[in-house]
Amino acid sequence: MGKWQWDIQADRQIGKYWEREFCKMAAGHDFLFSPMQIGRNEAVMAYEKNGTAWKRLLLPDVTIWTSPGQHHEIKHKNPTRRGTFGLEVYRFHSLLHFAKETNQDVLYTIHNHDLSGGRDSRINDIGHWITTDVLSLNKTWVFSCELPSWVNGIKEADVLQYFWPINFWVPLSAYWG
Repeated sequence: MGKWQWDIQADRQIGKYWEREFCKMAAGHDFLFSPMQIGRNEAVMAYEKNGTAWKRLLLPDVTIWTSPGQHHEIKHKNPTRRGTFGLEVYRFHSLLHFAKETNQDVLYTIHNHDLSGGRDSRINDIGHWITTDVLSLNKTWVFSCELPSWVNGIKEADVLQYFWPINFWVPLSAYWG
């Protein structure tokens, strides 16, 4: 198993903690918001009819309703040794489709735990958060590879992921500023 542990409950608890921390910051900026994933064991979906078939889209973790609207996919991670951040291709394409459909900001927002003392640190500072619009990431990844990840609550060893340079992100404080 190496460094990557297969404990979905522990991973969900970490995700829930950082989604709550993000929501606390949103509240501090007087935003009206909904944490979409907290308290759920499966992803929140949107549906559309495509001919006779239904298409499911994964929705971002937190929606900020305050105009003009923002949808944030929240991650708690650090950059790779190459100075990149990754995201599963299937998740990226759902977010991209959602952004194009809604014409609202759909953002990939990261709490960079290298800045807060490591993966297990509970220190939250807006200066540790970065964000980017998923539309700006389209067709700009610098490489892709297969890595372990959770898919529908099941551990998968080889999930295709895209990676982008960290300079594609801006401080969350600047985006909210």
